[in-house]
Amino acid sequence: MAKSISITVHPSDLGAEYLTVADAMHQVLDMVGALEGIEAGDQSERKIVWRLTEAHTNSPPFTITAEAFPRDPQVSVALEADRVTKLYAVAVTTLLAGEKPTWLESEPGKLLKRALKRNLNGVGHTDVVIEGGAAFSIVPTNARAGLAALEKAEIVEVEDRRRTEYGSVEGQVIGLTKYYSSPALIFQERLSGERVPCVLSPELAAKIGPEHAWSEAWEGKYHRVGGQLIYDSDGRLKRINASSHEEVVWSDVPIHALKGIDLLRGRTVQEHIDAFWGERFG
Repeated sequence: MAKSISITVHPSDLGAEYLTVADAMHQVLDMVGALEGIEAGDQSERKIVWRLTEAHTNSPPFTITAEAFPRDPQVSVALEADRVTKLYAVAVTTLLAGEKPTWLESEPGKLLKRALKRNLNGVGHTDVVIEGGAAFSIVPTNARAGLAALEKAEIVEVEDRRRTEYGSVEGQVIGLTKYYSSPALIFQERLSGERVPCVLSPELAAKIGPEHAWSEAWEGKYHRVGGQLIYDSDGRLKRINASSHEEVVWSDVPIHALKGIDLLRGRTVQEHIDAFWGERFG
C-alpha cells in the first residue's frame, strides 16, 4: 500500500462557522507543497507524485488524504516516501517547538510559514497524520513559536558573517535530504552535537551511493567527512561541503598496551611542546 498523509483543516473558533474556500485549499496546498519541497527543490528531481485519494467535509472540518505514487510506474517509492515523510514530520514538529532545522531549505520554509500564519487568521488548527508515523496539530500557540523561529533564522541568515575552514569532522549520519537540489546528509557532529546539512560533491555522492543504501541511516556508526566547514559568527558549524568521507572504525585497546607507547620519543615534555608548536624554528 502507498504511503499516505492526511491533513484536516478546522475553522477558527473566533471566526465564522465554516472555512473559506481559499483558506481550506491554500492550507492544504502549502502543507503538501512543503512536503514536496523537502524531497527535492527541483520538481524534475522528485520521484514521488502525491495524488489525492480522498477529500471530504464533515462540516465544518475539511480533510484530504494524499498517497505517494511513483513518477515512473516501474519504480517503487516506498523507501523514498518513508524518508521524505519522516523529514517532513521532523521539520514541522521542530518548528512548532520553536526551532528551525538548519537543513530546511528556503522554499518549503516559505510554504510552512504561510501555513502557520493562516493558523492565526482564518484557520483554527490543522491536524496532520502520516500513515504509520507521526501525528501532530498546528494550533495558534505553536504556530506563533514556529513563525518566530523562521523569522529569527531569516534575520540570522542576513546578519551572519560566516567563515570557511578546510578540514574534517566526525559524527553520525542521522538522515538524508537535499540541499538546493544537491544530495546531502543530515550530519550530527560528535563534539558539539549540532545537526547540520552535509552537502556531497557529485564525485563523493557517486562514490558513496553504491557503497551504502540510501535507505540506511548508518545508525550507530561514526564517519569522518572532510571539505569546506562553514561556521557562523558565533563559531557554530552551519554546513559541510564534503569532498571526502571515511568510516571511523573503533577498536578496543587494553590499557597495558597503551602503557608501552613512547609518545615523547625520548624528548622532555617541553621539547615535545616546542617541536609540536614549531617554536624551535623561531
